[in-house]
Amino acid sequence: MTSNNSIYFLGAAVVGIVSAAGIFIAEHFRQERRRHAMAQDLARLDQQLCGMRKELEQLRQLQREKTAQRLKKSKRQSPRPLSSISSASDDYNSALEVDSSDLEFYDLSEDEDTTNTITSLDQTLKEIDNKLNASNTEVIKDSLDKLTDLCLDFPENPELLWRIGKAHHKIGSASNDNLIKQEHATKGLAACESALKLNSNIAEAHKWYAILVGSLVHMQSVKEKISNGYLFKQHLDEALKLNPDDSTLHHLLGRFAYETASLKWYERKVAATFFAEPPSATFEEALEYALAAEGLTKTDWKENKLLIAKCEIALGKYHDAVESLLKADEMHNDGCMDITIDSEIKTLLQQYNSYR
Repeated sequence: MTSNNSIYFLGAAVVGIVSAAGIFIAEHFRQERRRHAMAQDLARLDQQLCGMRKELEQLRQLQREKTAQRLKKSKRQSPRPLSSISSASDDYNSALEVDSSDLEFYDLSEDEDTTNTITSLDQTLKEIDNKLNASNTEVIKDSLDKLTDLCLDFPENPELLWRIGKAHHKIGSASNDNLIKQEHATKGLAACESALKLNSNIAEAHKWYAILVGSLVHMQSVKEKISNGYLFKQHLDEALKLNPDDSTLHHLLGRFAYETASLKWYERKVAATFFAEPPSATFEEALEYALAAEGLTKTDWKENKLLIAKCEIALGKYHDAVESLLKADEMHNDGCMDITIDSEIKTLLQQYNSYR
């Protein structure tokens, strides 16, 4: 009995030991699986943290470069002839070159909301547009500086570039120094050409490119004048396709047509020696453009009214021309340019007064 009991208890003990061992082994495997799973989780977390560290460093580097750019003054370009405008426009953004420095400054606040940044730029451009239309040259110069600074924050932005071209034209036009005029016209053309390379569907970029080309006409040879005449009209035509309701474009095309139709026979012959098809236009076309400009403008426009009168005189419509001149003479003066226009209006009124 004792022996049997001993065997029984021994067997029970063995079973218990085996069971306990099984339980221990099972628990051991469970613990191992947990440790393995935890190791995998830790590895994934480490990988994610590593990626975040890399992204953070990239953002820091971008911020350091942006800060360095703001500290660097933009380089000034020297005046160049119109033939070099293409190379000038290629280098336009490089005129804003900066040296990277290891500035330990980090701030993500400017990049947190792209929508707010774009909205802010739009508002800034509206304010700049108002200033560019002012008659105060110093205000326009300040706007040009602001646009140049914005190019650091928004590189290769065509909306900034064509406005830079407009600002240069305004500043150059206010000067009596031909060298200053040429300098600003050259820089303005480079900016507008850069804008058109980035986006050729901006009417204002074509428009101001054409205006800047026209501003150089008094400083060029006959061949250059004729060649740039084609360029002038080409960009005006492109601008008009994109924005047919721009009264200024119609006026400029009217002036071009009037001047072309007014070319003397020997001037046409000179043009024919340089080009197989010299520019051509009629006074009827010029009048059509000028009338379209008048229909689109919302204010009195003395210069356009004078253009209408000159076209009517060229077409022998003297009574209509005198009526147009009288209306122009009654319009308010807006500046120095209107004083010059006034002088021409009064001269023509004296000449054709008998046709009232």
